[in-house]
Amino acid sequence: QFDPGAMAAYIREVKIKAGSVNRMMKDLQASDKEIARQEQRIQQWKDDPTRDEYDVKKQEEVLAEYVSGRSDEMSRLKKFVEELASCVEECPEDDGLSESEEVKGAKETLAKAEAILTS
Repeated sequence: QFDPGAMAAYIREVKIKAGSVNRMMKDLQASDKEIARQEQRIQQWKDDPTRDEYDVKKQEEVLAEYVSGRSDEMSRLKKFVEELASCVEECPEDDGLSESEEVKGAKETLAKAEAILTS
């Protein structure tokens, strides 16, 4: 049986961990958009006769940095998902916490994150 203080602490922990997962998913979406924009920019620069090879190479280096950053974000998302999943699994069933909005929201967040990680 959880005492009220422990229940509040647990709910706060779930909110924080779910917030971390949500933030990382937003960061990944932003990275995907930036990578697409950079790929488009590179193609435009390749098609532009006034741009030389050096300019294109520099833009390709920028793209490589974005892709590298995205893989780091994916690994951080995976870590945050594992932490949130572990926290949700620890939820005591008999105290009604598993039916709380915070825990339900955390489970929805986990499902969205798993879809991103498996795609």
